[in-house]
Amino acid sequence: MIVEFKEMPEEAQYEFFHEMKKFKRSKVIMYLLHFFPLHVSLGYVGKWIEQFLFWITAGGFGVWWLVLLFTIPSEIKQFNRKVAQEIFKDIALKYGFKKKYKHVPTKAIVKPQALNLPEFDPTLPTLDHLKEGFMFDLDGKTWQIVEEYQQDFENKNSERLFICHHDLEEKFLRYSNEGYFKKVLWSKAVSVFQIDPELEKKIKVHGSPANILYLNGHRFFKEDKEKGLMFRISKTVAAPLGESIKTWHFFNEDRTLTLKIESSRNKLKAYQGKVIDENEITDILPYKI
Repeated sequence: MIVEFKEMPEEAQYEFFHEMKKFKRSKVIMYLLHFFPLHVSLGYVGKWIEQFLFWITAGGFGVWWLVLLFTIPSEIKQFNRKVAQEIFKDIALKYGFKKKYKHVPTKAIVKPQALNLPEFDPTLPTLDHLKEGFMFDLDGKTWQIVEEYQQDFENKNSERLFICHHDLEEKFLRYSNEGYFKKVLWSKAVSVFQIDPELEKKIKVHGSPANILYLNGHRFFKEDKEKGLMFRISKTVAAPLGESIKTWHFFNEDRTLTLKIESSRNKLKAYQGKVIDENEITDILPYKI
């Protein structure tokens, strides 16, 4: 990693050091926590299972406590190395530095998966007919699609995403095919900090958000994670470039409300909404007939 780091632009190196300063652990602080009455030194480096065992066994009847006096430097080194690797990968993606990494680069020359969508039929319009510029009615309002995206995931599933406007209001319609049915989500963008001020930090350290998140009085449970590419679909772009994306899906207890966390181009976004029936979307029309 050292060789690759030296070859990165100065701006990327500065960002790496800035991120490391925020997330790295200190050997001095870990020793202080070790002598602190609660003895939370293992939790400080993310080893909470070992920390609970340490508490239950009273520090291995004192033996574990003594051993940690000698292993704390290696614990700090191991934790900081892991953090450095994760930060380096994120920055490498952001700046398009691909050497010695097998993951898909931020912008890859890969075509979006063919969905075999039907041509618009005014006698029986469906979600499959939706494109940029189309209009439809939902929630008593008329919405226009201003942007269209396609997300192709590693599990071969695809999801279509539409950014929709009604006056100054913006919402997101996305759907995917599940057998003979469609899973349709209608959502709005929410602040990541509204969910958890340290959500971005936790994802960088642990690689994933927590299994349970709370937002606006609702409890959401994590169901799955997907990785793949997102394409901007437009008539003016003949060969769209794919950008790598990671998503985490959350639902409430009865699966009527949804929360989605997306990571793309080193940025974190969140969307809260509801699961709807495709038949709730009516009066689908092209912008220009």
